[in-house]
Amino acid sequence: MAEDACQRLVALVGHLAAREPSPRRLLLALGREAAGIREGPVGLIDLALGGRDVIIGRGMKPMFDDASRGQVRHFAGVATSTALLGPGLTRRLSIVRGDSADSPDGRLSEAAIDFAAQLLSRRLAVASAADWLRTTLCKDPPMWGLLNTTGRPAVRHGILAWIARRSRP
Repeated sequence: MAEDACQRLVALVGHLAAREPSPRRLLLALGREAAGIREGPVGLIDLALGGRDVIIGRGMKPMFDDASRGQVRHFAGVATSTALLGPGLTRRLSIVRGDSADSPDGRLSEAAIDFAAQLLSRRLAVASAADWLRTTLCKDPPMWGLLNTTGRPAVRHGILAWIARRSRP
């Protein structure tokens, strides 16, 4: 089963968290690696221009899915903006850019602001950032994909054992 864009985002944040213990540094690295947002003053220009799609694809939960293949860029850009500009200004800019609160993009923006704010306030540990993304943003993988995933015999064995126990008379 090929990973979707949301799972690639989770893997990226897990990797970055291992080398960037500072929440601010993690968020800036996320912007660079997932949305092409450079650090320093040119990063503000990159943010204003919307960044660029580095991780392309789908995989967000339906409430965040706008049917585009650029949701990772959107999330990373808003999280980076929160690190640079703060949650209040980032939220206002998101609304000005047209992300209404009840749209998938609006909900994704709010999730990114929440994620970054929790990291920056240390209510969310850097080491837990990837798990937060996985449970909050990513849709659940289909059961068939779990059964066919190579390199995960413990998961496969556990699922198959559960099915065998349930099917006994």
